[in-house]
Amino acid sequence: MQKMRFITRSLLGLATLLVVILSCQSSFAQSEWQKNILGLIEESKFSEAADALDKTTDLSDAEQLQKEWYYELMRRIRLEFPYSEEQIKEKLADAGYDNSDEKMRYWESKRYLEMRPIDGERRYFKEAVNNLRRLDPELRDKYVESELDKKNREARLQNCSEIAAAAEKLGQLSKERKNVFTCVATIPANTIPEGETIRYWAPFPRESCARQQNVKLVYADGDKWELSPKTDLQRTLYMEKKAVKDQDTVFKFSFETTSYAQYFSQDELIAAVKPYDKDSEIYKTYTAEYLPHMIKTDAMKKWAEEIVGDETNPVKMVSLLFDKIDATYPWASSNEYGTMPCIPEYVLREGHGDCGMLTLLLISACRSVGIPAKWQSGWTMRSNSSVCGMHDWGEIYYEGIGWVPIDMSYGLMKSDDPVVRNFYKSSFDQYRLVINDSIGRPFFNPKKFFRSEPVDLQKGEIEWDGGNLYFNKWSFEMTVETK
Repeated sequence: MQKMRFITRSLLGLATLLVVILSCQSSFAQSEWQKNILGLIEESKFSEAADALDKTTDLSDAEQLQKEWYYELMRRIRLEFPYSEEQIKEKLADAGYDNSDEKMRYWESKRYLEMRPIDGERRYFKEAVNNLRRLDPELRDKYVESELDKKNREARLQNCSEIAAAAEKLGQLSKERKNVFTCVATIPANTIPEGETIRYWAPFPRESCARQQNVKLVYADGDKWELSPKTDLQRTLYMEKKAVKDQDTVFKFSFETTSYAQYFSQDELIAAVKPYDKDSEIYKTYTAEYLPHMIKTDAMKKWAEEIVGDETNPVKMVSLLFDKIDATYPWASSNEYGTMPCIPEYVLREGHGDCGMLTLLLISACRSVGIPAKWQSGWTMRSNSSVCGMHDWGEIYYEGIGWVPIDMSYGLMKSDDPVVRNFYKSSFDQYRLVINDSIGRPFFNPKKFFRSEPVDLQKGEIEWDGGNLYFNKWSFEMTVETK
């Protein structure tokens, strides 16, 4: 039987070690036993890895924490690949796809149907069937856009055109939108024993850019709550509640923001950008590696340099990288980030990625060729709906101009107008909620256990004294209204 376990030992006193492991698990793979375990996990030999871990003793605190993470990593990977071959065949048939062995092996070889041979058994990614029409060019060409999707796409194109037309200067703000967000995190009854304290680190807006202003907490219904400092790059609203028998535990909170669209003309940026001050803190910080997901390996540097060629203008260099990623790596649903040792390398290997994965590839490529780039993420809104959706994007620093937004997964717009087509290379719409300006940052009130999402922060994190509460154990909903 598979020897998997979920360690719930309290990690007080190891907060610093925990932060490092949460944000950079692979950095601890130094000793021979750790290299051996990582190799077995990468080869999907989970039973062998668990047996080897069981026999690994006399460890330092840091090594013991890493050992516990390996057990947890394998547990999470199994959750990402829940379907057997028989089950995925049924899902393919239900979706109207060919489910023959020949076709499935073809899709697997092309990495269109994501499969992992865990302990010799074919296991399939939870979104494998849904991703097929996004990844297989033949299926993608046959896909018929729904009327709703068409309407939303046309509205976005029109909005981009209006934002560009309204701009009278570089970085023009427009389309003011006053928002009231309501968030609800629900933990089903009896998930946590009665009387135990539940701790929730909820997402809360940053106040770091002109595109998001007037941030205000409206209410929070925790038994106790505390806002983290405005300087936190992953900002949280910390709340606590006691579990009550036979009752759902519900954390509800609300906040306000004012959001703006912002437009930077590509042509004006090209003309205005200055040579980088390579001694500045911004340049040194945002062209450095931030492991494990913002990398400057020799392979990444070579890949990026081949794309930009002899170009020296930073705006044009970013445009070339943007075009290459947009043309080569389609958007598709992804594995949880906490199960990936290096996200940019995953995108290059698998040939696809979601919004955050494509963003991390772009950031790594930019930093590798000397262009400061950083992460930004949170939620998106729609003009005619209260529904919000999680989303990741980035910002590029141009000397003499400052930070300029960029959305790699929105990519090139389908428009004959180059201003609209290239809009998301350097401009943003007004439908954004900024929660994060970095990845893998420690919380103001330190977490005791492994984070569910060690990279991003959008739904938040929940734990109690018995351990972390993973995403499959609770739900989160965010809605928005305009004032």
